[in-house]
Amino acid sequence: MALGLAKESGADHLVKADGNEVEAVMQLTKGFGAEAVIDFVGERGSTKKGLAMTRSLGNYYIVGYGEDIQISALDMVTTERNIIGNLVGTWADLNELMSLADRGLVHLATVEYALKDANQALQDLNAGKVKGRAILVP
Repeated sequence: MALGLAKESGADHLVKADGNEVEAVMQLTKGFGAEAVIDFVGERGSTKKGLAMTRSLGNYYIVGYGEDIQISALDMVTTERNIIGNLVGTWADLNELMSLADRGLVHLATVEYALKDANQALQDLNAGKVKGRAILVP
């Protein structure tokens, strides 16, 4: 797994999630942390790490789920970070989807973008140019 640090022109750096990803993000951002973090895992410590690499006034987006998010109210207030949940379905939905996919009954409309083209993908999504899902490929 890799983490992309994006700027206006796309991702400038990739950070491998190898146990040192928080330190790597902090080093790349000169100690400030990332402006936005999207956590597609939501378990096994990813929420703690995701929040740790989110800068003050930054946004932590949680998509995956499986563990509780633990942060003190004082930390939330003093850093003014936002935690934003993104519901993509229930466990039952996921199990049903995997069963259908296993039987070859799921056909997804997708458009792939290189990670460096992440901003173009967002612009295309916003403009309604993407049918189905946009996929970032590292």
